[in-house]
Amino acid sequence: MHPQVTFIYNDPDFLGQTIFVKRGKHQGKLGIVKRVLNSETFEVSGGDFGAEAVRFQRKEFLVYRYRKLKMRADKLRQHAN
Repeated sequence: MHPQVTFIYNDPDFLGQTIFVKRGKHQGKLGIVKRVLNSETFEVSGGDFGAEAVRFQRKEFLVYRYRKLKMRADKLRQHAN
């Protein structure tokens, strides 16, 4: 199977995670959370940002992960319960 992209909306551990910017002038770019400034503000660099460090509010991005799924998402939810 091909890897599928999943977006984790409520993962509390953002440091080191790859993010996808969904709003603003950097919309569509990927980067890595390098610093957590507070619960709603994060500093991102790497990826599409290179050495540039940009600050984002939590509502401006999604956490981006690859996962190989061997069963459908509704089956995964059943196994998690």
